[in-house]
Amino acid sequence: MIPSPPSNGLTTECSHSFHQDWSPPASLLEALCYDDDSIVDLIHIFSTDIDARIERMREALAAANFPRIRAEAHTIKGSAGQVGADAVAEACEEIEIVSDLDAALLIPARLKRVQELFEEIRGAMASFANGRKLGSQMKPMA
Repeated sequence: MIPSPPSNGLTTECSHSFHQDWSPPASLLEALCYDDDSIVDLIHIFSTDIDARIERMREALAAANFPRIRAEAHTIKGSAGQVGADAVAEACEEIEIVSDLDAALLIPARLKRVQELFEEIRGAMASFANGRKLGSQMKPMA
């Protein structure tokens, strides 16, 4: 039997995993002037910031602080959207929706999904960054 989607449009499956490839969106590359070091720095900053925000969401969940959960999810959604981590942004949007409903029972699975998607995109970003570092080291000297 195939479960029907919930009436509020939220996904119900939170443990499906898939491999993400990642490369910076064209707008991000342009903003960073295609500078490899800046791209690698941005990946590091994104990773560190999102790690801390996910932890703050966990703490807010433990304290039933729904406005804080929503604020952190909103911030992650924006950051993820800017760097092309669309699945993370979409998962955070779901947390925003359920935190507006104060639906505490729905948040843990969605927070777990954000963590899973973040770990995948972080790995894809690290692979990309490592390739950029190797690529810049292999450029011929002028």
